[in-house]
Amino acid sequence: MIEDLSSPSASRFISFDLEKDKELQEIVDLASAVTKTPIAVISFLDDETQYLKVRKGVDVTTVPRELSFCTHAIAQSDLMIVGDTLKDGRFMNHPMVIAAPALRFFASMPLITPDGEKVGTLCVLDFKPNALDSHQQLVLKILSAQVMKILELKDGIDKLQKNQRELLEQKELNSDANIRLRSFFESSTNFQVLLGKSGEVIDFNKTAYNFVKTVHKCELKRDDQFVKYIHPGFVATFIDKYNLALQGQKSNKEGSTDYDDLGVIWWEAAFEAARNSDNEIIGVSYIIRNVTERKIKEQKIISQNQSLLRIAHIQAHEFRAPLTTIMGLMSLIKQDIHNPPSEYILFLEQAVETLDTTIRKIVTGIDDTVVSDFVTTYH
Repeated sequence: MIEDLSSPSASRFISFDLEKDKELQEIVDLASAVTKTPIAVISFLDDETQYLKVRKGVDVTTVPRELSFCTHAIAQSDLMIVGDTLKDGRFMNHPMVIAAPALRFFASMPLITPDGEKVGTLCVLDFKPNALDSHQQLVLKILSAQVMKILELKDGIDKLQKNQRELLEQKELNSDANIRLRSFFESSTNFQVLLGKSGEVIDFNKTAYNFVKTVHKCELKRDDQFVKYIHPGFVATFIDKYNLALQGQKSNKEGSTDYDDLGVIWWEAAFEAARNSDNEIIGVSYIIRNVTERKIKEQKIISQNQSLLRIAHIQAHEFRAPLTTIMGLMSLIKQDIHNPPSEYILFLEQAVETLDTTIRKIVTGIDDTVVSDFVTTYH
């Protein structure tokens, strides 16, 4: 029983389109001419099939592995010669010997890779017994080695082309990803800069560029030391947060800055380590969000709450005094219905005036806080 010596490397050669390869066809024709045989073939074997890839004198393209002459040849490392198949016990009962095409002579040299793997054969066959002299045997061995060199070259070119295609595809993917990332980066309304490990500007978005140009009257450029654009009162905090980010610690800071013509701007700053594809820290991502509108709304809410507290205080204390006076006078008037003293009327008028003043204070407070916001929002 023949040991299964099929090579994993054979599959890559089987997949090649070699039928119209000019160089290999010339080698097959030369092998046939030198050995004076009508059939010459370059073939490869896998577990089940022999693939006749380059042929002379035969039209068959595949043979079942169990019927392949080359199964025996590939089991050894040197030239195999069977002068008469009817006199060799391995082949005398073979279907292709005792019946068509009635093969009588067979010589085969394994195709061996530089790693020592046997992937196929260069073989010649005849319909009558034959023999090869030393010169013919040497030529067959040389041609076999040349076949292997050509195959290795084609394999190398195929791998190179495949790598180039993969590289091109990866470049296209990277390009698409960079376009999407850049689009997102540029469309952001947040101030974003990428800083190197020495505090230099690596990249920035349009928002950052426009802000620096407006506030500092100059253009933000790559390799600038970014700290020169930081407000003096924030420099120490900025450097501390920047260094923390270089150590991998994310942090945030909130504050406000008076930018003269732009007025007071409330902001939230985020410091985070920027990493490369190997997860190595290469700098710091510095992002600033303008939260002025939110802060103004928060301050309005605080102001409204304070006004409501004042109103509650007025209701609890200032309402009580005039109301008590009015209630007391009304009780006295009821006791002396026909002739109420004039001082009762005076006291009653004073209490009403006090109550009216207090009500006006409440209305004015509401107008200043709640109503004005309502009018601004809806009109």
